[in-house]
Formats: sequence, structure tokens, C-alpha cells
Amino acid sequence: MELYVWEGDAKWGMPSMDLQSLQLLTYVKFSGAPVTIVKTSNPFRSPLGQLPCFKCSEGSFSDFTKVTTFLRKQNYSCDYELSSKQCSEVIAYEQLLKEKLYPALMYLWWVEPKSYYDVIHKWFFSNIPFPYKFFYPGQFHKKHKDLIESMFDDEDDSQTIETELHRQAQECLTMLSNRLGEKDYFFGKNPSTVDALIFSYLVLLLKVDIKVQVLQNHIRACPNLSRYVSKTLQRFFPTALRAEALVKKTSNDSRAGSEPSDDVPNKGRNLLLSGMVAFSAMFGYAIAAGLVQVDMGDGIVYDDDEYEYEYDDYEEGGGGGDGGGGDE
Repeated sequence: MELYVWEGDAKWGMPSMDLQSLQLLTYVKFSGAPVTIVKTSNPFRSPLGQLPCFKCSEGSFSDFTKVTTFLRKQNYSCDYELSSKQCSEVIAYEQLLKEKLYPALMYLWWVEPKSYYDVIHKWFFSNIPFPYKFFYPGQFHKKHKDLIESMFDDEDDSQTIETELHRQAQECLTMLSNRLGEKDYFFGKNPSTVDALIFSYLVLLLKVDIKVQVLQNHIRACPNLSRYVSKTLQRFFPTALRAEALVKKTSNDSRAGSEPSDDVPNKGRNLLLSGMVAFSAMFGYAIAAGLVQVDMGDGIVYDDDEYEYEYDDYEEGGGGGDGGGGDE
């Protein structure tokens, strides 16, 4: 079994930069299924030519329900401890997320201009290989822009659209926070399908440094949701967190190394060498510009008394005059 997903970003400690990829990746981690994870930014590497893609003995598909159904048949599931009522609640949660959080997340990533052009488009364009980078970001942008516009009558009133999407998403986040309470996961101490779905939304909203941070700040204002994301990353995606820590350390070391210091070895020698190089460069320029003339001679050595400097010839030649010399 193989799962092809969009790759993540070490800078933000992200296991994947795609919602559907994250949901499938997280479910596989929760269920403990022996699935080989293939992270890529080239959709054509997958059997379906799209990401995510799950490849198994029954074929290849990307639908979340189809993947989880197949894994359950192979006795890999994270819902064994759930009651019938809780299993039905999973469906209700999934619908709630699609109605309230999905539009807001897609708007903030793919429609809102500052975040799209400065962060999201830049990331995908930088990571998708040529020539697909010229196609996929624009396609995603158009797809989600059409989705958002279809939800509102006045599609040109961007301020009203953004305010309404934020309002609905904040209500959903508050409800999730109240439902989670002090538990580790939504149905107890162990994660289930609903956690794979919710975690994927929250980590994308919380960790990626988008420009409009209304929902990001709302999650931070719900400490149990922030802890929920951190604990899940630490338990199931420690490699992503280690990569993030390494990137931050490297960045901090680079900044520290670029700061001026008085404790530079051989500082005097370096200054002297720099001065000599600068003088040589200036002298070379002066010769090239004709400000200074050097007579290389023909190998004959004159005594001081025998050498006469012809001032008249020098002035008529235009090589010196008042502008030459080097007094300036």
C-alpha cells in the first residue's frame, strides 16, 4: 500500500501543505496501517496523476471514505473503540467542517490576495517542478475562487464575504473548543477519524504564516485547541517538528553570524590588506583613465642630470594639466 501526498514544509513544521493529503496521512498514522508514504510536489508521480492518491490491491483512489473503508477491511482502523452513536457523530462533524471551516480555509489560502500571492502561490510555485508550476497554482486559485463566489449573491463584495466566512469559522472553532474540553482527543484518550479530519484543518490554520490571521489568533485564544495540535504533532509527526526546530536554529545561527564583532582574528592584518587592495584598484583606475601616466621606457637607465622633463610637451599632450596630478 502506498499513499502519495503533497509534501510539507519544514519552516512551519508541516507534514503536508494540502488538506486532503493531511487528512489521509493523519488517518494512516492513527490507524497504524503499514502504508508507504510518498511525499512529492509533482502530481504526475502518483498513479492517478493527482494528489493525494492511495494505491492498493483494489486499485488507486483519492477519496477519504474509500481509503478508510479499504483499510478497515484490512483490519486497520482508529474507530474500533467508538460506539454506534460516536460513529454517527463522525459524519456530523465531517459535514460541519465542510460547511463552516472549509470555505474559510480555502478563501484564506487561495482567494484572499495577500495570503495567496505572498505565501501560498509562492510556496507552490517554488516547489512544483517545471512546467507544472505554471498550471497548478492558477488552477487551484480559480477553482476555489469560483467556489466562494457561488456561495454569495454579491460576489464582488469581498469585505462582506470575508467577514461572513470568518464569523462562521469562528463559531465552528469555538464549538470545537467547547466539545474538546480537557480531553486529549474528541472521543477520549485515543484519536479517531474525527480527529484526523479536525486536526488537519487546525494545523493548516495555525501553523502556516498567512497574512490574514483572524482564525489563527482565534485558535491561539483557545488553549485546548493549540495544545491539541501540538500534542498530535509531537506524537505522530515528530520528524516535522524536528525539521522545524532545525530550520529555526539554522536561521538564528545565520543571523548571529552576520552581526559585526570586535573579536575578529587578525583584524589589523585584514584592514591592511583591504587598504592595499583598495589603493591598487584606485591606482589602476587612474592609469586606465589617463589621470596618471607611467612611462615604461625602453630599458635605458638615465642619470638624474641627463633626464629632462619637457613641461611644454606634457601640457600640449593633454595628459595632465590642471586636472591631472593627483592633488585631489
